[in-house]
Amino acid sequence: MKKEEIKMKSVLKAGAAQVDISPKKGLQLAGYPHCPRPNEGVHDPLWAACLYLDNGKVKKAFVTADILAVGKQSVKLIRKQFPGIDITISASHTHSGPWASEVEALAYEKSEGTGYDKDYLAFFESAIIGIIKKAAGNTFDAQIGTDNTVCGAERGVGGNRHSKDGVCDPEAAVIAVRDGKGTVRAVLCGYALHPTYLHSDNFLVSADYPAYIRRYISFVYPEAIFLFAQGASGNQSSRYFRNGQNFEEAARAGTTLGTAVCDCIKGLRWDGNPEIKSESFELDLPMKKYPPIAEAAAFVKEREAKFEAAKATGDYIKTWNAELELFGAQNTYQFSIMSESGYVSPELPCEVQIISLGDTKIATFQGEIFVEYGLEIKKILGGKAFFFSVSNGYLPGYTYTPEAAKQKTYEAGTSMFAQNAGEVLIKGIKKNVKSDA
Repeated sequence: MKKEEIKMKSVLKAGAAQVDISPKKGLQLAGYPHCPRPNEGVHDPLWAACLYLDNGKVKKAFVTADILAVGKQSVKLIRKQFPGIDITISASHTHSGPWASEVEALAYEKSEGTGYDKDYLAFFESAIIGIIKKAAGNTFDAQIGTDNTVCGAERGVGGNRHSKDGVCDPEAAVIAVRDGKGTVRAVLCGYALHPTYLHSDNFLVSADYPAYIRRYISFVYPEAIFLFAQGASGNQSSRYFRNGQNFEEAARAGTTLGTAVCDCIKGLRWDGNPEIKSESFELDLPMKKYPPIAEAAAFVKEREAKFEAAKATGDYIKTWNAELELFGAQNTYQFSIMSESGYVSPELPCEVQIISLGDTKIATFQGEIFVEYGLEIKKILGGKAFFFSVSNGYLPGYTYTPEAAKQKTYEAGTSMFAQNAGEVLIKGIKKNVKSDA
């Protein structure tokens, strides 16, 4: 490390803290339908972590949690405890952790009576409040570096879950903070890939592949606290790029990503006085008009037949894709029932944040979103740009493309949003980024 870099004048203060948020044995794991999964223990701990930044003008906290999603009501509760700090809370979206929201369970999971545990939710909220206090109360002179690094399908990590050659985002976002001695104290990585290297047959608590990014970084930078934020992974998974759904494959992918992140950190340019800005706005995304309940039920029967036919072929990919389409049809059916009863999600309207860290811009979005929109948003931001999804709340379903609606994909079925919701989002971001310029 160059001495002149370490001696750079620093105005920035930073703090970092983490806490184990692993659930007790027996608590249900979330993320897969029709699969009651009372956990049988912890394979690797789930962590919540906070990176706190203060440049003398703005106080900013990034919080990440190894959890499927964080509810908007929890975010509001936590923010009320820190009126002087701008807070972003992002989920890793692991499918081997518990629910931490009253509303994140999918429609068919609600119909089966599965969902969050009140005691765990209270513990989770308290844990987040605790690490923000700890990070903000124990600061050090700091410098920050940010960059993107490429690590995708070309390295066997992941890509589009509908087509091996489909659209993907191989960039990993990297934010690192070091202290006055040059010691790296925090690393935040953002990456667009569903943490589903582990499937519904796994009953052990795990952060999935991000756990192995954390493990690798801890070897290289033992003093660093690791944070992971999910990117635009609505249609991104390891389906065509893995040799199985197990811990070995999660370790392979996470270690590969960890190597890329650490290589990126070595080349960062450090800034001891970054400009920090953060603005947020809310959008009313258009909602679907659901088919009559009888029509939705008939579509479930159609997808059930397709799923059985796929199983008969013995083709894993065809079977899994057909099963996802069935899940989407089941969700549409349940949404039709919920819609007729007048259901309105408490997660609405949707919050979007636009954050500036020096020469880097970050956009955050509450829900799961197709990668096509994530890539477009990064272009709108311009320059060095990051995108974090499942942040500051969750949404009732995916923000998917019109093409997915035509194909009646799983994501289109598992959503209460109309097919033009993504277009409305893009227009809203263009308007706000332009006004911010």
